[in-house]
Amino acid sequence: MAETTAPVPTPPSVSAPADHNDTTLRLVAFILNLVSTIGVGWLLIPLAWMIPMTVISYGIYKGTKKNTTVFAVCTLIFVNVISGVLLLVSKRDD
Repeated sequence: MAETTAPVPTPPSVSAPADHNDTTLRLVAFILNLVSTIGVGWLLIPLAWMIPMTVISYGIYKGTKKNTTVFAVCTLIFVNVISGVLLLVSKRDD
């Protein structure tokens, strides 16, 4: 009997950064979000939105989350101005 194998599913990927510069912008934005979150660690209320936004920023860097204009503006306002601008300059997946 001939055995048939099922196709191997590929992991879902939202998008891959366009080039090395785009990857670098996203990595620097994630690092700045992380530093800002650690710096504000003594305030409990801001951590309620800074920690999830930092995790999403890491997902954007890895390519598993979409880089949208809304997220970049929210990062600019609520986490770190520089990282928000870097995400706005980076290629968006709107």
